[in-house]
Amino acid sequence: MLLFLSFWITDIFQKYEPVTRDFLKKKIITDKKTFLAIKQNIEKEDSINLIFYLINRIKIISGYFLKYFLIRYFLALYIIPDSYAQPLTSFRPFDWTLYKASGTINSFTEGYTFIYIGTGSGGIKRFNFYGNYFDSPISTAQGLEDNKIDAIHFDKITGLLWASSPGYIQYSFSREGNWFLKTFQEIGLSKFDKVTKIGSSDKYLWLKARSSYVKLEHSSGIMVGIYPVPDEMNINWSSGEYGLEKDYNNSFTNFNIFDGWLFNGEDLIDRNGTRKKITSVFSSQYGDIYVGSENGMIFYGSKTMETLTPIIPDISNEDVLSFHFDNNYMWIGSQNYLRSKGISKLDVKTLDSYLFNFNETINMEPSPIYSIVSSGHEVWAGGEGTLLYFNEKKSFWKTLDYSTGILDGNLWDLCIDNRYLWIGTSRGLNRLEIATHSIDLSGLEKYFNNTQVYTIEKIENEIWIGSKVGLFIYSSDDPKLINARDLQKRPNLINNFFNFTVIKKNNNNVYVAGDLGIAKYDMTTKEWELVSSSAVYGGEIVNSMAVGDQFLFLGTRSGLYRINIKTGLIRDYKYPFIGEINDLVLDENILWIGSANGLLKFKWKRDL
Repeated sequence: MLLFLSFWITDIFQKYEPVTRDFLKKKIITDKKTFLAIKQNIEKEDSINLIFYLINRIKIISGYFLKYFLIRYFLALYIIPDSYAQPLTSFRPFDWTLYKASGTINSFTEGYTFIYIGTGSGGIKRFNFYGNYFDSPISTAQGLEDNKIDAIHFDKITGLLWASSPGYIQYSFSREGNWFLKTFQEIGLSKFDKVTKIGSSDKYLWLKARSSYVKLEHSSGIMVGIYPVPDEMNINWSSGEYGLEKDYNNSFTNFNIFDGWLFNGEDLIDRNGTRKKITSVFSSQYGDIYVGSENGMIFYGSKTMETLTPIIPDISNEDVLSFHFDNNYMWIGSQNYLRSKGISKLDVKTLDSYLFNFNETINMEPSPIYSIVSSGHEVWAGGEGTLLYFNEKKSFWKTLDYSTGILDGNLWDLCIDNRYLWIGTSRGLNRLEIATHSIDLSGLEKYFNNTQVYTIEKIENEIWIGSKVGLFIYSSDDPKLINARDLQKRPNLINNFFNFTVIKKNNNNVYVAGDLGIAKYDMTTKEWELVSSSAVYGGEIVNSMAVGDQFLFLGTRSGLYRINIKTGLIRDYKYPFIGEINDLVLDENILWIGSANGLLKFKWKRDL
């Protein structure tokens, strides 16, 4: 609006200024003898002076508006891109934490407390070098533009942490959240360029790109210049690509590597004889050595002990399709078993994890993992036409498939009931005798033949079965199958419900998710109640649900929803870093989320 007004005023000035100037040129006083002629000329001069005065005022006003607009425009152009990229300003930096497979280890840098590790897909991992453990990682949940980090650097002069991703350079004062962003174009690089290394001097920050070095002011990121080689000598560089830093070879050539790993001068060789490329090497001020590999494994050691220990930062899964809590441990399965490579066991307190690799474990058939359950020292995992069994005491795996009676479909859900393992699949219902690992027909199979059985839950002495055609209850005490519609005192409340995807029990209530919403069954009063219509969460299919005393949490394709059970008020969390939600577990004030983007920990009570 201001720009249009300034242009309009300027246009008036340009239109009438020539007319007044021509008028002056034609103003010739030929007769000074008569008083009337003099008076007329004086009046004309006064009019012209007035016109010029108004024109000057208009020029001043139009200039002011034009300058004001230009200032606003350039502020918007240059300041807004530098504003911090923290997506959740109402949360503290680690109220949301994303755990994801590291991918390639690209860069190391040393801070005051942590070794910061730039990874190919897991954001920035933080290794506490005082306690020798991994702390919560920094990812898109803290405001990073991308979880792919090509280079990272901690500037000890300013205290800023710098990270480079494809097309961007970012920096943070807190080294946790509030990330400020600059595009490559703003610092003189092409958007297709790549920063492979970052360093700093006393006054400047240096970026090593493919064919040049970019010099930045080290507290604001303003570009100072682009050079073929740096014009400073004392630059403290963080680690980059290993191929350019083979002077590190002598620092760990004679080290012993634990867990059967070997070093052959160029690569690392695991106990199965597989070569893993070394991608980055770093030596800290205390003499510790950090070696990164292409598969996300990090080797940590010291020059004093001359040993290297392989460690995995949190989990090895790129996505989380299912997970299961077993005391302080979490078993994690993925959809993309080629990239995630297996099933992870994570200690949720220490973040130590172990990967059971499909390709390296005998009798472990590769498959997406749709469901996991455990009892005692036994773990069961449902895949695609396969049922995986693990005995922790004897440390061996076993695969059951259609040859042993397992239905040839996706094993959506598993439920342990004393002697049996109930299996809900995309082709129907299975029941397995746990002691013999053989199929034991229950007589219910014919009712669910070639029908999607999405969820099975043991509630007291009953087995609740959610399927595409309805909700059913089976009791072993009185062997018969009951349709949940027959439990209604209010007719037609759940008559139109189909596709029962989730069943959860909390206190004395059973909550079920169908295509028309969430319903609750009170086991004391034997009555059904509609908790929420599916319209309030966009009519989406509920993939997972977690239930507390006051709130329901729903996981869908588009994100997370929290519903107040009493009032029905809904709060949605549709943040890009969450992705499609596959599984939910509520652990007091922590909500664990398994999503297409990885494993998320949400401190949900901070949002009340």
